[in-house]
Amino acid sequence: MIQRFIFTCILSLFTGAVAGIASPVNFDVLHYEIRLDVLDFSGKSINGKTTVTLTPLGNGLNSIELNLRKLSVDSVFIGEQALTNFTHNGDDLHIMLNQSYANSDTIYLSVYYSGVPYNESWGGFHYSGQYAFNLGVGFDSYPPSLGKAWFPCSDNFFDRALYDFHIRVSENKKAVCGGLLQSVTNHDDGTHTFHWKMEKTIPTYLASVAVGEYVEVSGIYNGIEDDIPISIFVRPNDEWKVAGSFLNLKNILAIYENHFGPYPFERVGYTGTALGAMEHAGNIFYPHGSIDNSLNNEWLYAHELSHMWFGNKVTCAGPGEMWLNEGWAVWNELLFREELYDRETALIEQRIKHRDILQYLHTPSGDGAYHALSNIPPAYVYGKTVYQKGGLVIQTLRNYMGDDLFFPAVRHYLDLYAYSNANTYDLRDALSQHSGIDLTAFFDNWVFTPGFPHYSIDSMVVTGNEAEVFVRQKGKGRDFIGDANLVEITFMNHLRETFSETMFFDGETGSKLFQLPFEPVIAMMDYNEKICDATSDQAKLITTTGNVAFSDLFCKLVVKSVSDTAFVRVTHNWVAPDPLKEPLPGVTLSPYRYWHIDGIIPEGFDAEIQFTYMVTGFVDNTLITRPGDSLFILYRPSPAVDWQSVEFTRVGTWQAGIIKIPSFQKGEYTLALKDYTTMVYEPEIQENNKLFCFPNPGNELITISWTYDNCNLIEVMDILGKSVEKIVLNDSERILNLNTHYYDPGVYIVKLFSNNNQPVSTCKLLIMRD
Repeated sequence: MIQRFIFTCILSLFTGAVAGIASPVNFDVLHYEIRLDVLDFSGKSINGKTTVTLTPLGNGLNSIELNLRKLSVDSVFIGEQALTNFTHNGDDLHIMLNQSYANSDTIYLSVYYSGVPYNESWGGFHYSGQYAFNLGVGFDSYPPSLGKAWFPCSDNFFDRALYDFHIRVSENKKAVCGGLLQSVTNHDDGTHTFHWKMEKTIPTYLASVAVGEYVEVSGIYNGIEDDIPISIFVRPNDEWKVAGSFLNLKNILAIYENHFGPYPFERVGYTGTALGAMEHAGNIFYPHGSIDNSLNNEWLYAHELSHMWFGNKVTCAGPGEMWLNEGWAVWNELLFREELYDRETALIEQRIKHRDILQYLHTPSGDGAYHALSNIPPAYVYGKTVYQKGGLVIQTLRNYMGDDLFFPAVRHYLDLYAYSNANTYDLRDALSQHSGIDLTAFFDNWVFTPGFPHYSIDSMVVTGNEAEVFVRQKGKGRDFIGDANLVEITFMNHLRETFSETMFFDGETGSKLFQLPFEPVIAMMDYNEKICDATSDQAKLITTTGNVAFSDLFCKLVVKSVSDTAFVRVTHNWVAPDPLKEPLPGVTLSPYRYWHIDGIIPEGFDAEIQFTYMVTGFVDNTLITRPGDSLFILYRPSPAVDWQSVEFTRVGTWQAGIIKIPSFQKGEYTLALKDYTTMVYEPEIQENNKLFCFPNPGNELITISWTYDNCNLIEVMDILGKSVEKIVLNDSERILNLNTHYYDPGVYIVKLFSNNNQPVSTCKLLIMRD
């Protein structure tokens, strides 16, 4: 199923619905025979009889509880014997049996029912014009399984059964269900019954029925084991659009079979519906509007198709493990692009998803907070964490293991839990067992912990063709620091030749000595984009002057001169920068992000660097909170050096704009704030009253006086220690008028030096503007 990114305040709904979660059942359903009349398009009702074949899981079974929502139960039978002792309250149909049954018994329980079926904004049983269909899960229900919207069942994720569907419809309509069509029976009243049969077990939410004036576009896929029928049911006016829309369907099927094993169901099916998409087994319900004779929605049918393996062949053990269904389907959106087209096509999509979750996952535009993938809270079962983060964690897992181990291990997992359920621990252990890689630490870091790890290079020491690299780990939305981290370091020399090699490290820091085929100039973390950590990056070759946009990184270069090709890589780090080594009152660094700029830069290259800031978009809203905030930027050439001021200009409002740095320098940059309202001036007590600044706070003209003899220099520095002005003194001077007209408002340090260049005294000076 494709995610709907509209999450209203449904927590209250979940609170009331949790009581409806099915308790552990004491029977196993083997088969459902569903006989359903879908004839009343004006009243939007259905009439049905469902026979449930089940067996007790223990001895002494004397009652059964099925689930049926909104529909009315007319009667209940075991075989030919009517059962009158049953109650139907809410979703729960409680049936007292005619005797106690043992685990060796098989029970055939028939329920007759009718009424207007339940539907919600997405899931349930819908009438739409002259079409009717079910969607097996609901976004407004918890648990989300909605088999109970159209037949009595044990409605959970883990009780799998076989199905026969007998759907009676009017003469001009067809009924489409999962499995293979067995027969069409014509009746004297002009109706006819379609009999579909599924011979692979599925949970109730994957059962399906659609009724309407459909035409079938059919074909055959030559699978790795069998020839598999393809049937695509659409509205008559959409028939001509099918070929163009599903142009690459067989190629995508081949990609999935080659990696995950034979197609696991009897038929490849898509049926056009007013709502969707929904991955019903062998009968995907697909939006009418997505059948448009183009490849615009190819990703959507590829996503749903991959569910036949991930979700349908192996089903997540419960809603809290939904990433095992939906995360894998999102990841398959990347896989099919890579294999059908090329890696760059897949990377473009990966970057879009990656940027989206790093910026929005924890915000009201996402899931509102950071969550672990496993045991996701009810309100976020169909949220960005499950879908987008899930898919990107799988991509990271793939690169962690390597394709030669990853794909066989995934196939082992799918075979081990075929036509049953699995949880996250099952996945971890199956992949570990088959590959020989202990994945405990990886799952702890990426799956069981909210947020994201962040990896960076701290420093590199080069001796000829030997380089020792020191790396660090931080976290976004977490305090957790993971172990068994595998990162790829790419080295580049002055000819822009590259060499990549991985390194493992535990904890916050690590290092490795690399033997290289050349002397490196730079080292880059994850240059090949194998890890979906808390970074976004982009590299470009620059040969001409003009604008070079790193738009997803909130950065742009305005190249003023370039004599030879320049290689520039910009990394947007979605974590807080290192703090000032010497904290300064009133100065706050961004708690959210910083940039790293590196590259192979030829002589004669110069560019203005532009960084975008914004309160909107959940980017700088935690730093910039009010109009009075004074935003500026800090720079350091490497993590070994403290942050320092750098020349800049700012264009824009307090809420959004651009900070421009006139000269290109490699290194790290972070936004910072000078909050003058917290810079409360307290006059310093100077020993022997050696140095005075007044008025203080001052506006423009400041008088500085001192009582100390033999002084030759006054230096004014900003709050980061950068020299703003130096004034040479005569021995006889005891007073100086300082014009601060060109000073920015803020705190400054005035230092007095003796003739032997030793600091004698200091004074804080606060410049304020009217």
